[in-house]
Amino acid sequence: MYSIGVDIGGSHISACLYNHNKKEVNKESLIYRKIDSKGSKKEIIHGWVDALETCRQTTEEEVVGIGIAMPGPFDYYNGISLIKDVDKLTALYKINIRVELSEKLGIQPLNIRFINDATAFSIAEAMVGCAAQYKRVVAVTLGTGLGSSFLIDGKPIILDKRVPEGGFLYNQFYHNEMADDVFSTRGILNRYKSLSGNNIPNVRAICDRVEEDDSAKKSLLQFGGELGDFLKPYLHEFDAEVLVLGGNIAKAFPYFGKALSAYLPDIPVKVSNLGEQAAITGSALLVDNGYYNTIKSTLKLM
Repeated sequence: MYSIGVDIGGSHISACLYNHNKKEVNKESLIYRKIDSKGSKKEIIHGWVDALETCRQTTEEEVVGIGIAMPGPFDYYNGISLIKDVDKLTALYKINIRVELSEKLGIQPLNIRFINDATAFSIAEAMVGCAAQYKRVVAVTLGTGLGSSFLIDGKPIILDKRVPEGGFLYNQFYHNEMADDVFSTRGILNRYKSLSGNNIPNVRAICDRVEEDDSAKKSLLQFGGELGDFLKPYLHEFDAEVLVLGGNIAKAFPYFGKALSAYLPDIPVKVSNLGEQAAITGSALLVDNGYYNTIKSTLKLM
């Protein structure tokens, strides 16, 4: 069985065929398109449809459905965009994306399914990625912000006394600061500036300086230690069996991983082995009816 997994951001769409029997993406089918996030509804939808149709044409096999990872706010169960008051995709506010794509691609509406982008990453890692052997998984994405998901048997848990509301960690506090401001790119850059007095453009530049710049080394070790300190109570409350890290900052794990793990001696920490394909894979898994039926009720709450 083949489906198309899709990762949509504010300014791009990535689409790739997913082989459900082999549990892998067909890398040769990967389509990437830049999208004008400030464009009209017609322009944005046309860009998406073009990418999806181009991807579908890379195979003669039947494509049974499409799974789409979308940023929020979004009505994932009904396929309606709720994005407004931000500088991206506002032309789609209250537009039923499922209906729009169904009409233009000739795919049954019920076979076009949506999921939060951070959740798609976590589903992929829990179902077919580095955490597939574990039952209780916490997945965290580290980048421009802090994303998180708590999962049992690959199913996101968002309403449970064992997890923060919605499964969100970004809006929790750490030492009187919002976690999103601490455990993110800006958090690391601010930490480096406070130690060195200098500005630096990105986390990669800090990693490049670790060997000769003591402030760079300290900023990453502090980040790892504080992240472990922050996550520890949530992981223990959930009885997590593994912590999975994704996002661009996870690439710096060799520099902060030891400090992080020191706070979590009884929980293995793994870095995503799916990388940028994780959201595509996680969204494609929605097309499997057996799995989708287990999370439909959860989608209504997202």
